[in-house]
Amino acid sequence: MNDINKDNLIFKILPSFTHPFITLIRLDRPIGFLLLFYPVSFAIVSYGKIGLDTLKYLIIFFIGAFVMRSAGCIINDIFDRNIDKKVNRTKLRPLASNQITLTNAITLLLILFIIGFYILTNLNIPSIILGLVISPLIILYPLAKRYFIFPQLVLAMIYNWGCLIGWVTIQSPYEFSNILILYFALIIWTIVYDTIYAIQDEIDDKKMKLYSSVIFFGKRRFQAINILIILKYALLSIFAYSLNYHFIFYIIILSILIVNLLDIHLKWRNLPENSLAYFKRNNHYALIILFSIMIGSQLNV
Repeated sequence: MNDINKDNLIFKILPSFTHPFITLIRLDRPIGFLLLFYPVSFAIVSYGKIGLDTLKYLIIFFIGAFVMRSAGCIINDIFDRNIDKKVNRTKLRPLASNQITLTNAITLLLILFIIGFYILTNLNIPSIILGLVISPLIILYPLAKRYFIFPQLVLAMIYNWGCLIGWVTIQSPYEFSNILILYFALIIWTIVYDTIYAIQDEIDDKKMKLYSSVIFFGKRRFQAINILIILKYALLSIFAYSLNYHFIFYIIILSILIVNLLDIHLKWRNLPENSLAYFKRNNHYALIILFSIMIGSQLNV
C-alpha cells in the first residue's frame, strides 16, 4: 500500500515532468488543504452579516491554505525523507525515492513561503502577528513524532490556528473567549481524523519507535475517538450558544453527530483499511458544519 494514486486525473492532464512536484505538494490530494481552509472559513462566517468582504477573505484564505499546506508537505518530506523510505505507504514519495533533489524541494519551499508571506501582509496587523507566531511550529512539526508522545496535538494546534487568524481579520475589538471554544473544538476534530489516518502507519511507527496518538491511546483508541467526537460537537454547540445562534444550528449539529458516530461504528469500525476513506469523509462533515454556522449566524443577524 502506498499513498500515491497514479490513476488520478491530474496525472493524466499534466506532463510527466510535473508529477513528482504534484506529489510533493499533494496537489493530487486536495483534502489536506481543504481541512486547513475549513477552520478559518468557520471563523470568517461565524460572526456578523456575510457580505462581499466575507467572500474576499474566503478567497484569500483559500489560496493561503493551499500555499501553506503545500509548504508544510515539503517541510514534512524533507525531515522524513529517510524515514519515508522505510514505510510502505510513503516510500514512493519524491524525496524518499530520489525523484526530486533536496535543492529543488527547498527552492520550491522558499517560493511558497514568499507567496504565503505576501498573502499574510494583505491582512491586518493582529492577523500578521498570529501568522508569524505559528510559523516556527509549522517548520518544527515533523519532529514532533520523534520527540513528543502525542504529535497529533501539535498538528491540531497548527492546522486550526487559522480560525484565530480569521477571527481577528473580521472582528474588532478582538474578543477571544468565544473563538477559543471553536479552536478547542477543532483541535479535537483534527486529533480524531489524524488519529484514524495514522492507524495506517501504526506497525511502521512502532518499528521505528515513533510517537503517535494511535500508540498513545492503545487498545482504548476506539472508545477515545467516540468520546472525542461527542466532545467536539458539544464544544461547537457551546460556541454557537455564546454567539446566540439560531436553533436550526443545533438541529443540524445533533444530526451530524449521530451520522458521525454511525460512520465510526458501521463504516470505519476501527479498521486500518477503512481509515483513509473516513479521513476523506471529513470534507463532507466540514462542509455541513460550515453551512450550519452560516445558517445559525445569519438567521440570528
